[in-house]
Amino acid sequence: MIKNLNQLKRRLRPGTRLEVTGHCRPGCIGQLREVTWVNTQGVYTKILNPPDPRINAANDGRGSIMWWGAASTWSFEDGVCSSYMNQTKDGGNADYGVPRFG
Repeated sequence: MIKNLNQLKRRLRPGTRLEVTGHCRPGCIGQLREVTWVNTQGVYTKILNPPDPRINAANDGRGSIMWWGAASTWSFEDGVCSSYMNQTKDGGNADYGVPRFG
C-alpha cells in the first residue's frame, strides 16, 4: 500500500491504470485513466472510458497532467491517494483524481 508521495511517484509508470474516485469536477469521477508519462513535475494521463480526443491530445499527446505539488497537500489512506488544491488536507477540496491501485 502506498504511504507517501515518494512511493506514489515510484509506483506510477507509463501503462499504470488508475480510477478517479474523487474530483472537484463531478464529471471526472469514475474515469479510468492510464499513465502516459511521469516526470519530476507531475504525471500525465489519458482517459480510457470513453476516450476524450481533446484531452488525450493535450500536452503533445501525453494527456492531462496532475501536478505533484508539495507532499503536505497529499493524503494516503486505505489505498486511496488524494491531492488537495487548498494546501491543507482538512479542507476537503480534492483537486485531482484519486488513484486507486488494485
